[in-house]
Parts: sequence; C-alpha cells; structure tokens
Amino acid sequence: MYTNDYYIQAFTSAKDTIHSLVDDVDQAIFSTPPAENKWCIGEILSHLIQTDKEYLTVLEDKILGDTSDLKKGNAPYKHPIHIRWFIKVVSPEFKRAVPTIPPFEPIEAKKMDKDRLLKEFDEIQDRYLSLIRKADKENLHLGKIKVGNPIYPIIKMSISACLAVNEAHQRRHFQQIRRILS
Repeated sequence: MYTNDYYIQAFTSAKDTIHSLVDDVDQAIFSTPPAENKWCIGEILSHLIQTDKEYLTVLEDKILGDTSDLKKGNAPYKHPIHIRWFIKVVSPEFKRAVPTIPPFEPIEAKKMDKDRLLKEFDEIQDRYLSLIRKADKENLHLGKIKVGNPIYPIIKMSISACLAVNEAHQRRHFQQIRRILS
C-alpha cells in the first residue's frame, strides 16, 4: 500500500481536501470551538501544521543533503507492527480521543488567520512532495532509511513510517473538520 506514488497522491490531495472544507468558511466559524474543550477548525489546522513542521525538520535533514550513503530500493514499504498500530491510532478509523503532547499544541485561537494558516498548510504539503519526489528520483528506499522521532529521537522510524503517520493524522483531522461543519 505505501509507495511513493501513494504518498504523492495523499499529500497532493490533502491541499485539495483542506481547501474544499474551509475555503468558504468564515473567520468566525473558523476560530470558534464547536463545544467547550473542543478545538475549532483553525486550531485543528494549526495543530496539523505544528505536527508536520516537527516531522519535516527530521525528514528534510535526512533527505535534502547528500543522499549517496542512504539505502536504495523500491516500494512498497512495510512497517513493523508497532508503527502500524501508531498509524491506526492517528487515523480517522480510530474512534477514541488521543491526547496531544505540548509540541503539537495549536496556536491560540485569537491569533489565527485563516488565509495564513491555509497558505502555510499548502507550503508544508509541497515540502512533503519535494522530499518524496527527490527520494523517488534518487531511488531512495524510504522504508529502510531511519530517522529519530522528532519528539523522542531515541525512537527510530523509517521515513515511510513518518509519512504514513502524518498522512493518516491529516485524514483524521479532516474528518474532525467535517464533523464540525455538518
């Protein structure tokens, strides 16, 4: 299931999805929580941006420089059971609430600007796409190249696992936005 083409399609469609969901939403709805102790749409988007930035830092450090010593090979990429579990937990199919750790907390609702957040989200998706395309061009095996988890660096994850986690995480929060708007 996890291939470079899959990731390219997923991060490309993420931009289309977020815009189809929130382009026509006014600032009041965007920045108003739907209930007490629930995130508003802007906070959800800010949370995705914070999470993506943390992951992109370690991914870009690994892929944007000299890659001549990195493992080569082809997809599909397979993930160990603990990573498959983590992907499931952050996906929309997992129905229980998952607590957010402090580095991934959203910015304050009163500081949110919808257009700025959407632009930043699009730029982040483009950064993911640049990494995947470079890996594809250089035949890098994203399932065998490891990086430290951005929050707990002692925990090693493949680049493919990082991409899969963030792709699933985005889908989870798109579903959350759909529930707010329904």
